[in-house]
Amino acid sequence: MNTANPILALLASIGLAVAAAPAVAGQNLHLAMAEAAPSETLFAGDWTKKSFKSSGTWEIYAEDGVTYVKLSADFRTRNAPDLKIFLSPLAADKTNGRNATAGSVLVAPLTSNAGEQVYAIPDGVDLASFKSILIHCEQYSKLWSAADLA
Repeated sequence: MNTANPILALLASIGLAVAAAPAVAGQNLHLAMAEAAPSETLFAGDWTKKSFKSSGTWEIYAEDGVTYVKLSADFRTRNAPDLKIFLSPLAADKTNGRNATAGSVLVAPLTSNAGEQVYAIPDGVDLASFKSILIHCEQYSKLWSAADLA
């Protein structure tokens, strides 16, 4: 490995291997490292069954000035025609199919009933105003699962 390049030397010193790339005549190999703001976990937890079980975990985090809801890779729930994620002003144990959307904010419709998913929370939402996160079938007023923001 060419240790004349300070970036490659740094990577080698911390134990990262860099695959050798064939040199192109007259050009230098440059290693660009993107600078991204680290994400900050605000809330995380497991789902509590209301009408149907949802497995896997969820997380609310902030990154680059945007707040997101992330469902884990092992997320699974029963399929339905109109599943959506809401933030509710009520605690999880106080929510049901009839009051799930009362004072709640729609985060997004679920794109799948399984697997990792990330949704941006709408701009201007003050998380301090909400106590729980919900998976709710709005069409049939059926609350699938809920969790307290803690």
